[in-house]
Amino acid sequence: MNPFPLLLLAAALAPPPATHAELAAERAAIEQRFDKERAACEQRFSVSACLEDLRQRRHDALAPLVAREHELAAEERRRRAEAQAQRVREREQAAAQSAQGEAPRRQRAAAPPLPASHAVRSHDAGQKAGEIRQAEADAAQRRERAREREQRQQQRVAAHAAKEQGRSKPPAAPLPLPPASAASR
Repeated sequence: MNPFPLLLLAAALAPPPATHAELAAERAAIEQRFDKERAACEQRFSVSACLEDLRQRRHDALAPLVAREHELAAEERRRRAEAQAQRVREREQAAAQSAQGEAPRRQRAAAPPLPASHAVRSHDAGQKAGEIRQAEADAAQRRERAREREQRQQQRVAAHAAKEQGRSKPPAAPLPLPPASAASR
């Protein structure tokens, strides 16, 4: 008797694994059982049919685990998204509170001092602008060198053509016509 249907029934009645570790352990157990069955299939005469049946049963046995893995992954993504949304709400509240607390101070001060992070950003912007100018200059130099190479190539081609034209070699004599044969008459 094949013990596989009983294992499927037991797996269906058991509570679904709750964590990734439990799922991984269950998957490993299923894979181990199928590895043993694969070894048994390879000893039979009709190996292909046995392996195909084994593949289908393996797929059917892993389907609930895969579905549960997808559910766990979706739950994890939802939890991370909720946590991120909560962090954003907290930052927005903190920013709103600090903006309310700073409003009277802004009215008193003619020009509020720039935060240190702003000074760093402006330095970074200046540095990036310099990098952009340098990249543009490098690109212009590359274009100029390419233009010079193209001109040199055109000069070489023109010189070669003039050299070939300067050779006034007479054309080769035509080949003799083949003799008329009796078959062509």
